[in-house]
Amino acid sequence: MRLDKLLSKVGYGSRKEVKKIITEGLVTVNNEVIQRPQTNIDPEQDNIYVENQQIHYTENLYIMMNKPSGYECTTTVDFYPSVLELLDFYRDDLIIVGRLDVDTEGLLLLTTDGSFSHNLIHGKKKIPKTYHVELKYSFNKKFIEKLEAGITLDDGPVQPAQVTQINDKTIHLTIYEGRYHQVKRMMHYCENEVTYLKRLSIGHIQLDSKLNSGEYRFLKSKEI
Repeated sequence: MRLDKLLSKVGYGSRKEVKKIITEGLVTVNNEVIQRPQTNIDPEQDNIYVENQQIHYTENLYIMMNKPSGYECTTTVDFYPSVLELLDFYRDDLIIVGRLDVDTEGLLLLTTDGSFSHNLIHGKKKIPKTYHVELKYSFNKKFIEKLEAGITLDDGPVQPAQVTQINDKTIHLTIYEGRYHQVKRMMHYCENEVTYLKRLSIGHIQLDSKLNSGEYRFLKSKEI
């Protein structure tokens, strides 16, 4: 990989901006000052420093975040801050997998691996997603039976869900699609309303209970 491309990817600016950093002699590779932006380097093997700060880079990243309420799953800042602001590093190629609403908390995955993202969110693969759902009203057996039988929303039929009752106003709901506001619309269809929503898992990947709201960690190899 070219040195200027690497520095741009990890957040040091545009190609023009990183070229200035390199030509000013602020970058070392294996203890040697490098002033040619087009220099080819191996980011996983070479020791690269910018003004004494080491650059860590791997081709693909896999991140689990415990998303807090009040953050948007977007790469640009709009009305709310982006979840990317919770990271203490920058990569311009990060993909947000299975986005959550601003007021929804819990498991959020981020990656630079397009195949990994596609395999988790492609509708035809029917990847289960489990949510902790707190409701405005108590519910009865028919409420659960309706969800488990499969309902039809305004954009078409929904796969039968799996429901585990926690108490008279709380369930764990497993669904197999990822439609816009799906859980909230399902509850509204069943004449109830969501007061709190948190994603617990996507497929085999479970939210790490040790992660506080707003914290993240890299996925372990067995989780990928």
